[in-house]
Amino acid sequence: MDNQKVREAFALAIDRDDYVKLRRTYKPLVDFVPFGIYPKYEEARDKVYTAELKKQGSSLDEWKARKFNAEKARQLMTEAGFPVQKSGSGWSCPSFSVDHVSITYNTAESNKSTAEFVQAQWKQNLGITVPLKNMEFKTFLPLLNRVDYEGFGRRGWVGDYMDPYTFLYLFYSPQNSGATGWWDPKFDRMLDEANNTVDEQVRYEKLAAAELYMMQKQIVVPLGVPGTSWLKKPYVKGLYPNPGTLHPWKFVYIERDPAKWDTDVENLLTVKDPIVQQQLAAIVKTQQDFVKSKANEKAAE
Repeated sequence: MDNQKVREAFALAIDRDDYVKLRRTYKPLVDFVPFGIYPKYEEARDKVYTAELKKQGSSLDEWKARKFNAEKARQLMTEAGFPVQKSGSGWSCPSFSVDHVSITYNTAESNKSTAEFVQAQWKQNLGITVPLKNMEFKTFLPLLNRVDYEGFGRRGWVGDYMDPYTFLYLFYSPQNSGATGWWDPKFDRMLDEANNTVDEQVRYEKLAAAELYMMQKQIVVPLGVPGTSWLKKPYVKGLYPNPGTLHPWKFVYIERDPAKWDTDVENLLTVKDPIVQQQLAAIVKTQQDFVKSKANEKAAE
């Protein structure tokens, strides 16, 4: 597993479109920082990835196509010294030993179905049957943090705050929380440089460059971004989907006029609600007034 081509092969041999059909509320993921949470960061990431990948003779489309490419996965495994050969209607890779490779996960039905899906994908596309190991979470978590597993360990992460750094910092410093054993001082320097940048968009671009550098090492195999399903009546206004499904109930109200009901679900986040905007403006004004008053007090000293 210390061979990058082997890691890339395993990553490419999983059909993420099929995976999200299994998990239903998921969407396929090929990067580490999830999409749909930080729009400005995603713009910066596409810009940086496009420029950097072009230098490497690749493209953004080719990068995003990494959500599944069985043929390339078999090619990479062969280049790594483990030839994948045709075997009847499927494939086999007799030279790749799984004596010290497994998929370890914490006990839960959803984790079990994911592990079994990944196992089946690798059997189908690489001809390799990776054994499964499960254990209770209180035993699994210390093992994961010690990187005391062989091959693959199941991992999920929820951002602690609204910034892509909450994901990227998992691999920062030798004593990081990434649970992979991977650390690279260059990656640290890239993150440090980004966090010493005042301009928001430039900072995002530097963070994106660090993410690309890390992801090209293929130290993790992202599978999907989970979502939440929720239901609201069209006359319930001021209620919007958001990361964490945390709803500010003070902005929620009942609209009596059917002409103003939320009927265009696809564009729910793009249509401004004048009542909500008025409430937000009032909150922002109190903050601005407070900052202004403090500045005046300091100037008067």
